Amino acid sequence: MVTRIGPKKPVKVYIAEWREDRRLTQDQLANRVGTTKGSISRWENGELDITLGALGAIAEALNCTVADLYRDPARPSADALLRDMDIKTRQQAFRLIEALKTGTE
Repeated sequence: MVTRIGPKKPVKVYIAEWREDRRLTQDQLANRVGTTKGSISRWENGELDITLGALGAIAEALNCTVADLYRDPARPSADALLRDMDIKTRQQAFRLIEALKTGTE
């Protein structure tokens, strides 16, 4: 028997949250991206599909990565947390993660 696959649940893009985190209005972000406030609004509400090119422009305007736009800015990724740490601290974090993966101390 074949399992029927339905439509995918849309992936949340956190444009509004990142824009608000950067203290920008929709108008200001639109000006930085080179689009209209209406497009920003529709992207934020999921009413308009967003292209990869537009995601890149938005990420650049918000000083984050495209991958960052798929997570809430209030919940930083491990990469974001480690990005500004010195090399020794990063190495310790990697050793701890490896230990957690293997179950050793």
